[in-house]
Amino acid sequence: MSSTSTSTGNKAGTIVVIDSGLSSAWNSGNLVYQHDFYDNDDNVTVASNANTHGAMVTSQIVAADPDADIVMLKVMPDDGSATSEATIEKALQWVVANADAYNVTAVNLSLGGGNQTSVTTTSMSDELAALAAKRVLTVAAAGNSGDGGATQGVSSFAADPNQICVSATTGSGAFPTWSQRSPLLTDVCADGTDIKLTNLAGTSYAANGSSFAAPTVTAAVALAQQEAMELTGQRLTQQQFLDLAKSTGTAMGTTGYFEINTDALLAKIAQTATPTPTAETSGTTITVNASGAAAGGVNAHFKLLVDGQKVGEATVGTASKDFTFTTNLTADQAHKVQVQYDNDGSVNGVDRNLFVNKVTINGHAFAPTDSAVTYDKGTLDGLDVAKGQSAMWWGGTLVVAAPAADFPAGNAAPVATAASTITVNASGAAAGGVNAHFNLLVDGHKVGEGVAGSTAKDFTFKTDLTADQAHKVQVQYDNDAVVNGQDRTLFVNKVTINGHAVASTASNVTYDKGALDGKDVVAGQSGMWWNGTLQVAADKSWFPSATAATATAQAESGQDAVYQHLVTQGLETAAHADHLAAAMVDHTGAADLYGMDHHLDASHLHHYDAA
Repeated sequence: MSSTSTSTGNKAGTIVVIDSGLSSAWNSGNLVYQHDFYDNDDNVTVASNANTHGAMVTSQIVAADPDADIVMLKVMPDDGSATSEATIEKALQWVVANADAYNVTAVNLSLGGGNQTSVTTTSMSDELAALAAKRVLTVAAAGNSGDGGATQGVSSFAADPNQICVSATTGSGAFPTWSQRSPLLTDVCADGTDIKLTNLAGTSYAANGSSFAAPTVTAAVALAQQEAMELTGQRLTQQQFLDLAKSTGTAMGTTGYFEINTDALLAKIAQTATPTPTAETSGTTITVNASGAAAGGVNAHFKLLVDGQKVGEATVGTASKDFTFTTNLTADQAHKVQVQYDNDGSVNGVDRNLFVNKVTINGHAFAPTDSAVTYDKGTLDGLDVAKGQSAMWWGGTLVVAAPAADFPAGNAAPVATAASTITVNASGAAAGGVNAHFNLLVDGHKVGEGVAGSTAKDFTFKTDLTADQAHKVQVQYDNDAVVNGQDRTLFVNKVTINGHAVASTASNVTYDKGALDGKDVVAGQSGMWWNGTLQVAADKSWFPSATAATATAQAESGQDAVYQHLVTQGLETAAHADHLAAAMVDHTGAADLYGMDHHLDASHLHHYDAA
């Protein structure tokens, strides 16, 4: 198995599984991307354990939603022992950066560790919030360290408000004693006992644990999002999904808990959904005038949101400056324009801060101290809200309640373009006196072409592309041949996109052999021994608009392609004693949660026991 290409054309969407890896013994479905964040390579196959936890979880998801594409992000060593929160966060950062390009609809976290009795945030909370804002729903297993309900709590990795926390039941309205649950934190329940899984050889296993309850909900999320998109043109928010799940689920007595009923949920969407009418839009220009105080050599960073949806982002220096963003918003309707400061920190006694001087919306200037402005400290949850102020001493969101009059109908926001420079460093081996030839495509459209000689050389192309949108940059080798024993070959050493250098072996590069059809796709490589296309999945942040070029935090080049400000924030975050305990794959077991004992019964079903 290998890294493969993006699949934005699949209406079923993509499910990301963050777990222990895959196995050739189990069905991995339509695997479109993989990366091992523990070993930092592109091989997630665990040869030493045919029944690795992630392979079984993925197989269960594929059985429930066979049309969805699959991304596996491995965060554990091959032996399945504990991993760190930081490694899981790197995987989530990849999802944030690539959710649009891969049409991600759901993320499955069958991980466990700890017992939280109240809403808990971790270093991963900003990534989870970013995914929720994109309507990418993250499903997390509640854990298996229960004590018969005496302690009402869930895993530390399932207690974030921007996750769907799933507790395991017996499938008949009761909880097994080992199931962690909390009326405050559990969002939905699903059967997690004796779940029958069958591998590619036809051998059946029975699995127990909230690890195997969560995939049922993850598949339901993906199916619901597909249904909602087809019927209404937009995905469900987390709360909308949970409201539907509760109204169609099976109540568990008088406890307040309920078990999911996927068929009833999908039927409810079909019955109640009405196509979204085309609303009149208002082309909107928002300008944030801001400055910042750096700490540890890192400047203040903010995201611009409107009604919770990200419009853009900026990194702010010490001098006050205008950062301008354009977007289309529903006309004649009030909107909340939100400046979210997200990398507050103190380094060696120096405090990083953001100072917002003014927010101008379609010509209407708001001072941060105006009555329409508030400061929601910490998470954007409406809980710790103060009057607006210029100095944002804490992470939080300055919210401007802009009236409907600020968004008149008829305005048309210009389609922003990014003047892009793409450089291909390549060489070739000739055959029959003819050098290797390639076309440069972007999203399937030809930009230019080049003929590569035996000496490596830069081939530079310029084009205008839609700004703030992910693009596929494609080097298409089209004259492969063997003449008198000479093999013509193209060697691509590097592709540089607006300053982002990408090696041909980077994790966001694939090689589509033959026709550009997504059928014979392998990991990227320098030597193109066959006709085919080397494809770079370039993040949307690599294509900033001309007006907001300084207001866009560039994604890092290289394998992870994660946002720089998230990485910086993670490096500076003080250790959270409650959450830096090792994360372990969640399933039933004794003290070593990953130590799954195998027992063969008369029907040849292997059971993962609760004790």
